[in-house]
Amino acid sequence: MRECIIKKEEADELDIVRLDGALDSYSFPRLETTLNGLRDSQRNRVILDCGGLDYISSAALGALIGFARRARENGGDLKLVRLSPKIYNIVELLGFHKILEIHSELDEAAAKFRNG
Repeated sequence: MRECIIKKEEADELDIVRLDGALDSYSFPRLETTLNGLRDSQRNRVILDCGGLDYISSAALGALIGFARRARENGGDLKLVRLSPKIYNIVELLGFHKILEIHSELDEAAAKFRNG
């Protein structure tokens, strides 16, 4: 598996976190540190771009749900975009598609933040 590269950028009131590689028990703590840093800075409107994601563990998905819940409690959310069919199937199999908001494109997720 490829090591997960995590890149963060700000787009107005949104933060976009791009993932490339495998999000497993080794790499997830780095993503968790990034997400917690955003939350600590009161940046609770986050789009997770999964376009380059090859693998995601169920533990990582569970932690993303926890971050999404905390973000929602603070008026924000965590939206996932550009999931490959393989990654989407994992999310769906675990039933997490009912909890996490998933969009096909970045612009679509950003519009949902702007339009409520």
